[in-house]
Amino acid sequence: MKKRTAFIILIVGFLTILLPLMLPAQNNLPYLGQEPPGMRAKQFAPDSLLATNNRWWHGSPVFSPDGLEMFWAEYVTYGPDDHRTTLFTMKVVEDNWSPIQHPSFAMPEYHENSPFFSVGGDTLYFVSTRPGGFFRMVTRTPTGWSESVTLQVPISPGMGVGWEIAVNRSGDIYLEISTEANPEPDIYVSRYQNGSYQMPQSLGDEVNSEYGDWGPYIDPDDQYLIFSSNRPGMIGQQFDLYISFRKADLTWAEPINMGYEVNSTGAFFPYVSLDKQYLFFNTARTGDMGYNPYWISAEIIDSLHTVVSIKEQKKPLGQLKYLQNSPNPCMAQTTINFELEKSACISLVIHNQFGQKVVDLIKNETYQTGKHEIIFDVSKLPSGCYTYTLILENGERLSQKMIVVQ
Repeated sequence: MKKRTAFIILIVGFLTILLPLMLPAQNNLPYLGQEPPGMRAKQFAPDSLLATNNRWWHGSPVFSPDGLEMFWAEYVTYGPDDHRTTLFTMKVVEDNWSPIQHPSFAMPEYHENSPFFSVGGDTLYFVSTRPGGFFRMVTRTPTGWSESVTLQVPISPGMGVGWEIAVNRSGDIYLEISTEANPEPDIYVSRYQNGSYQMPQSLGDEVNSEYGDWGPYIDPDDQYLIFSSNRPGMIGQQFDLYISFRKADLTWAEPINMGYEVNSTGAFFPYVSLDKQYLFFNTARTGDMGYNPYWISAEIIDSLHTVVSIKEQKKPLGQLKYLQNSPNPCMAQTTINFELEKSACISLVIHNQFGQKVVDLIKNETYQTGKHEIIFDVSKLPSGCYTYTLILENGERLSQKMIVVQ
């Protein structure tokens, strides 16, 4: 009787892990047929795919260009001392999403992670602890995916390579590396030149900090980089997502926090869909049993690019030394900071994206030399791009942009 009871418990344990993986999404629509998000982040996966006590997401879902084939990784508990990151896949077959399965090229007995599609969707990159090489790729064939091929990325003995990779249009691999001299991970890139991968090079102080910087996503054309970091200024827990835009001189702009809507509970594993419509990331919010995928409109990237462009503009010399608001984007309130070279009578006015005045925050009031803060309640404003302008009595003025997300 004891043996039978133990056997039943064992079977129930396995079903607890496997049953959710046997429930497909019943439709033939892209992105599992989930309702697309706007500028508010929302949970992506249907209930049958959400994290449980035995498994949770270890990366964002990645989709083929048409959105009809999905790969992802989960951290799965297979037994008391058996925990592995494992690859899974689904796709539309005969007008319906298939049951969940391991990819044909996967080896679930090893740790495997970070599936990443090429721009055209004909190549999939991933990492694996199987013998023969850590960095791997497979290509589409008329009958399915090929056997995996090892990518010969040179790694120095003192380098510790992380679990997340991203690949641009040229085949360059962005990855996270720690060293004995710098145990906190940094973002590196291994360039693919003349048919071979080069020694990974750090992106340097333009991107990396003395804190942990990891989990890169690279735009196919190197226009921007999104990554996780625990540098000062975080909004959430453990790690926030930051974005750095590539400047005209090919250097990287200072990374900025992606804001409360993404980072309210911390965020990592960023991925932008190949149609550039959605940003995916992992986090655990109220009600989550573990880490789950969330998504938000990729318009948030454009809005942040607007903010960075304004910041990088040369500011005029005069009595106005500084004007900026934080947080930006904002959703409840934001603080507008400014600094005066000397005492002046000023006005501070807000306009919407159509040039219509929204409110006079300050109107012909005298402020003394130094730094000042104005708290602005944006909770009742519609989502969009707004301009705030500080005007001095002598005609000098300075304008900045802010993004409101509701």
